Amino acid sequence: MDNESGLVVIIQCEDVLKRCSGFLCMNDFYAREGKFAGYPENTRYMSISCGGCCGNITVKLENLSMRLRKANISKDSVTFHFASCICSENSHRLPCPFMNRMKALLQHKGFGNIVLGTHISKKAQAKRDAGIYRKWE
Repeated sequence: MDNESGLVVIIQCEDVLKRCSGFLCMNDFYAREGKFAGYPENTRYMSISCGGCCGNITVKLENLSMRLRKANISKDSVTFHFASCICSENSHRLPCPFMNRMKALLQHKGFGNIVLGTHISKKAQAKRDAGIYRKWE
């Protein structure tokens, strides 16, 4: 992988991953739908968990930074997406109270490309439109 091809890293809620495979987020990425529209075809994808409550993702970011450095991949070519299970009210949970902490950790580690959201189901969107779930963004 070279610096031009880019990497999308989806951060998923560790608790939600006990119930959710992340398939819909991955599917939207490969279909380039929703929050993933516009990414070049050669963009790569990976997902990681948040590290558990308190947003303790620091060790994973250190490992990723080391791997990127060894592979000669610029942090500027990496875009992080907070999965919708972290940044929006949904069937799994309320928005993560540690999201801003994780965002600050990403920025502190030199990652600047951060996007809120991944897959948004039609059912969850209907609940937002009806006022059952809070709107986000």
